[in-house]
Amino acid sequence: MDTTKKFDGLAKEYTLGRPGYASELIDCMYSNYGVSKLSVIADIGSGTGKFARYLLERGSEVYCVEPNEDMRCAAENELREYTNFHSVQGTAENTTLGDDFADYITVAQAFHWFDTRKFKRECSRIIKNNGIAFLIWNFRDCSDAVNQELH
Repeated sequence: MDTTKKFDGLAKEYTLGRPGYASELIDCMYSNYGVSKLSVIADIGSGTGKFARYLLERGSEVYCVEPNEDMRCAAENELREYTNFHSVQGTAENTTLGDDFADYITVAQAFHWFDTRKFKRECSRIIKNNGIAFLIWNFRDCSDAVNQELH
């Protein structure tokens, strides 16, 4: 199955149903790992841009790489006000970004869809020396009854 098609027609539901990310995480990236408004960030598997928005709000240059047209178009609509937002049609394994392009790579809630060996090679190609890749997940509160039922 082509996993890049899994979210066809679901961008609106994805945007509404997907939780946000902790501000403490974003603060930590900017205060402890050198991310700044001068950073070029490749957000891989960016979906509707939910995570990218946090980076864009801080002024970083963000290249949102998303293979699914529906999700990418939703991000373009949601993030069009940010001049530091760039939409890229590409995959985790073939981002179409240049060599030594990004200071940082982020992947929020998408890593499980990637061919990890090919993604590692692509990361090595597009990230600058001393760059950092952040793999990010939200964890469900398993004490919550709704999450217990979903699990």
